[in-house]
Amino acid sequence: MRQDFAHLEPVVPARGILDRALHPYTAAIRHQPPAGPIEQVKAMDEHSGHMHPTGGHPEPEAPSFHGMAVVGDDTPFLSHLPMGHDPHNTQLILQGSFGSSQPAYRNDRKAHPEARFYTFAPEIFALSDLYPGEAGEPPTRTSFTGSLFRNHFEQPEAHPETPVEIASDCVVDVVDVVTHHKFTADDQQPEELTYLLFGKGPERFLAHWITGPFPTSRQEFDHLMTADLQGLEVSDDQLRHGIEVTVTGRPDELGGKLRERERAAAVAAVNGGHVMVEVMAGTELYFETGDLTPH
Repeated sequence: MRQDFAHLEPVVPARGILDRALHPYTAAIRHQPPAGPIEQVKAMDEHSGHMHPTGGHPEPEAPSFHGMAVVGDDTPFLSHLPMGHDPHNTQLILQGSFGSSQPAYRNDRKAHPEARFYTFAPEIFALSDLYPGEAGEPPTRTSFTGSLFRNHFEQPEAHPETPVEIASDCVVDVVDVVTHHKFTADDQQPEELTYLLFGKGPERFLAHWITGPFPTSRQEFDHLMTADLQGLEVSDDQLRHGIEVTVTGRPDELGGKLRERERAAAVAAVNGGHVMVEVMAGTELYFETGDLTPH
């Protein structure tokens, strides 16, 4: 299980360590079901959800160490590695750029196609500083610094591959915040298996939608996969803040998670409607339960 580094000094780890695609307006549209969990979070963001009552920005959080998984060959996406307790109880996915370290990242990916994911060990900072305000105010910060690794920098049991540092003093410039939501006591688990589709260009990914509350009597899981949808064309603009994808007839629990190369019937929430699609799961990039284990 990952350790809580909130008590440490603000330093980074030492060196060395679709057959056809239909336009959404012509695709089959189901009747309008209730808004899914991701749609509800987006609605809250649009209507003052979790915003500071006086400044228009998100409620400030305590600075801490927030490790992140990195996926994407051409465009890096960083996914916060959450835990069940504050200040780590947040699912955050952002699109970033590694600036001058971008060539090193791309070259290492080309040289090591066997590596399923990379990780980023950042400086101590507050995740909420990355979020824009409810009225479009710019975020408090748009970049952070740390070390970029091939494989998991902590080398947990689930990911025993040796971590290799690719770049130190690497600056992540935040291009876009795809999604962020904090696990709260009011969270309600989706009845059906729910993922968020995000990406850019030909690179598409699914992230399991994590919900609280914690402690919980059920096993939550963090899950990232390559994937695409059949039956729906989506633009990069639609992917900027993710598309809710619900796998029909499958409970939102560990035993129901998508498997590599699986095809499954699903419903995608787009343009205010719900489109029947088929999920085409690709490669599993990251999977972890230890930091989200019931207590």
